[in-house]
Amino acid sequence: MTRELRRALRELTDVSPPPDLAARSIRLAERRRRNRIALGAVAAVVVAVSVAVPLALRPDRHSTPVPIAPTPSISPDDSASPQPASRVVVSAYARATPGSAGGWPPNGGSYVLDRATGQYRKMSYEVAVPAPDGKRFFVADAERGGIMDGAGGPVHWVASYGSQSRGVEWSPDGRQVLISSIGKDVPGGFTVVDATTFDEGPFVTVPDVQSLNARGLGFFWSRDGRTVGRTLSSSGAESDPDRTVGIRFYDLSGRTLRTVAFEGTAIVRTTADVSPDGRRAVAVDESPNRRVRIVDLRSGAVTREFAASGVAGWYDDDHLVVRDRDALAVVDLTGQVVRTVPGSSDLLSGAVVHLVPAAGLPAASARYAF
Repeated sequence: MTRELRRALRELTDVSPPPDLAARSIRLAERRRRNRIALGAVAAVVVAVSVAVPLALRPDRHSTPVPIAPTPSISPDDSASPQPASRVVVSAYARATPGSAGGWPPNGGSYVLDRATGQYRKMSYEVAVPAPDGKRFFVADAERGGIMDGAGGPVHWVASYGSQSRGVEWSPDGRQVLISSIGKDVPGGFTVVDATTFDEGPFVTVPDVQSLNARGLGFFWSRDGRTVGRTLSSSGAESDPDRTVGIRFYDLSGRTLRTVAFEGTAIVRTTADVSPDGRRAVAVDESPNRRVRIVDLRSGAVTREFAASGVAGWYDDDHLVVRDRDALAVVDLTGQVVRTVPGSSDLLSGAVVHLVPAAGLPAASARYAF
């Protein structure tokens, strides 16, 4: 074999062939064969890892693979309403809002998500409002409130919170907490608390809180984190219930910046009602009609309207999370359901559902994301 190879190489080139050409050729072929086998083994390992990782991340460590996110509802026209890509998680099931805490009979405690353990922990506090990252909570009962580190950590009590408080809102960046007071014998307004140092700013008086607040609503943050808004409402005759007459925006000194004409019976309640891009809000009609309206916050125009029993917040700029007694659902802005999330009626019934982004959620809590 060596003699034939050497002759062929001499005829084709001017290079003198090495004396052990055949042996070298055999060794090269053998190395290439071993490399192909090794690469095949590596590919098999990669496939095995890609299959095993989802199983290893399951909190219950069962071997049967299941999707971490809920299965989208089956619809013959999914193309008309594409599946949303972002994900959220319920960070708290609160038993009361700041304005309803301390009622009779007692509402019971709230449940908050412990991100590290992947468990919902029951708190004795009726009010539990999570920070945007879900790592802290503003908790409260009828008389006092404060910022709790983690799920069940120490609470830093805030003097600005009391029986006249009607709203607690985290700023979009999680650095500040807005506490609204409707006032009783004194003008209403708000206080801004630094969520890191716990320094409390001055009480900012807003005179129209008493004159245009028949519904007793607090303030909500704009998405820029520099201005706040409030739904204006006035009292009518007994046959004409309290009506919405506009949405007004203020700077953090209480100065009126602009007022958007918006009339009817629907209200923008909290920061969760404002879309992520800050351009729209969902206004909830709490009358027996149970309808929601998508309102442009620049013009006050209603761009969409549909029936819904309740709204938890925005899923992304084009979808909302709505709720009933035993389930949550992601819907587009026509009300079409694109994803259903079965829940527990024990948790959902009568609860205020607080959503936060699921980005950065530890694996132990990933099963709750949708």
